[in-house]
Amino acid sequence: MTKDEARQLAERLLEQHVQHELEYFSRSRVLEDLGRDLDLLLEAADAVTLRQLVGPETIKAIISRHTAEREIPAIVPEMAAEFTNYLVSQPFHQQATPADIISRDRIEGFVDELLLLKEQREELIDRLLEQPVYKDLVAKLTFDAIVRYVYEENLFSRRVPGVSSALKFSSRMLNKAVSGLDEVWEKSIKSYIARNVEKFVKESADFLSEHLTDDELKTSIMDAWDSFSGKSLDTLQSGLGEVEWSEFVVMGYDFWLSFRQTEYFRHCYGTVVDRLFEQYGDYRLSTLLQEFNIDRDTVMTELEAILPDALEALHASGVVEAMLRRRLERFYTSDAALELLRKG
Repeated sequence: MTKDEARQLAERLLEQHVQHELEYFSRSRVLEDLGRDLDLLLEAADAVTLRQLVGPETIKAIISRHTAEREIPAIVPEMAAEFTNYLVSQPFHQQATPADIISRDRIEGFVDELLLLKEQREELIDRLLEQPVYKDLVAKLTFDAIVRYVYEENLFSRRVPGVSSALKFSSRMLNKAVSGLDEVWEKSIKSYIARNVEKFVKESADFLSEHLTDDELKTSIMDAWDSFSGKSLDTLQSGLGEVEWSEFVVMGYDFWLSFRQTEYFRHCYGTVVDRLFEQYGDYRLSTLLQEFNIDRDTVMTELEAILPDALEALHASGVVEAMLRRRLERFYTSDAALELLRKG
């Protein structure tokens, strides 16, 4: 057989081989074949450890490429923002209540765990009460209370020399006498409050620490939950005005862009990967699969759900044939195959 004849025969064999493989690509046959391949892989997993399959530095590099280095396409935050706005506008969301989303028992469990952070709670109270705005509030309330008491109880008429005598003349004379004392008293009261406001704040903190018990806190929080857990999300959102929920998505996206570049983030995933290999690096893959409840049936269920329609679409578009032809023609056009056919 001449070289040209061998080449022509190879082309015919290639075409027959491609058509044979295409006929094989039916749903049942492909799944059956994949099932056998999966059995071989699971058998091999019983002899291979995680460390033999991949190293920790490789995993770290993959995480870095896809979380810290890879540019996030603009469409990702755009889609997230659009879908968020669309979701919160849907009837199922608007009609749902907080109680539909999370049970009271679970909220109560969260509260119980938070109440264990007593030291942090006391520190938070101290920090809040140390803020200038709280001191200003205490000073204002104290001043208003003293002034109100003085005037409502008519303290001037009873205690201030000269004022009682003024009552004998007329109420007009009294008002004149009192107004003359306003500025002096105001300065005196404010001076007293300024000297003692730190003490007032400290006493406030001590009072809260002493009287704000776990039971009272829990009761208050659960009462608040009960007051709105049965209301629809649409009703709860109505008081938020023109809040654009997509803005929260944008804020989260901006935070992620910044956070992923930090040393802290790199230390986080690096530490987790190192710990993973310390604990499980020498585990057989089959053991790890069992730990994650992944078995043959789990994998085949997902393949059966996804593969048939995907394969049919690829088949119809000609992709499957092109892939098969590309792989097979490398052999049929090789010098070794042509020489074998020529010698026949």
